[in-house]
Amino acid sequence: MVRFGIDNPYMKAKRIGLLGGTFNPIHKGHLHIATEVSKGLELDQVLFIPTGIPPHKDLLGILPALDRLRMVELALSEMPQFMPCDIEIKRSGASYTIETIKKLKGNHPDDRLFFIVGMDAFSQIATWKDPQKIVCLCDFAIISRPLSPFSSLPLFDPLSLADPSSLRQLDAGEIQSYDVSICSSTALHFLNIPHSSISASKIRARISEGKSAKNFLPESVESYIIKHELYKGESHF
Repeated sequence: MVRFGIDNPYMKAKRIGLLGGTFNPIHKGHLHIATEVSKGLELDQVLFIPTGIPPHKDLLGILPALDRLRMVELALSEMPQFMPCDIEIKRSGASYTIETIKKLKGNHPDDRLFFIVGMDAFSQIATWKDPQKIVCLCDFAIISRPLSPFSSLPLFDPLSLADPSSLRQLDAGEIQSYDVSICSSTALHFLNIPHSSISASKIRARISEGKSAKNFLPESVESYIIKHELYKGESHF
């Protein structure tokens, strides 16, 4: 049965992570990120949110949303703390983060939401829709990424509240986490977690070349890709 997280109204407030992406395909690196952030921030649940039409990516080579959602469902089927969320693929037009967060806040009015994002993507937040509003809507869990130091944080209000010396300590591995309050009820949580070398583009390339990707994918996802002959013969990654 597909799980889309209908919450019991009598349950206590939860700490919910939001992990968006094309998931083209979902792989073990995504699960690693969700697991490490869950531990670091004591999350009760993580919603995996496949994008419908990603505004910052070329659509060439991206599978239809329903295929990507199905792979997410399969990958999470035996992980009750992780759940698929189809909110973005149901929406027409581009998938803007601010609209997704607003909708999920309406669905979870009593819960605390943590938007999970890599530092490489977060460093481009000035290009997002309404960037100065979005950091005041929910908490952000910002994870370390190769070649994207925390000290490269964009310096505009309210992000200027972050302490540059603490960001440099994170980059040097002297501390593993750093929190900074933003607006009245949200915070940025910088997390230095172990990197995963797995990438969706490398997986797609291996499959296109006829090589196995079983070490990088949940078994159920690998089976789905093989059954439906996905990514075969692609030349754009």
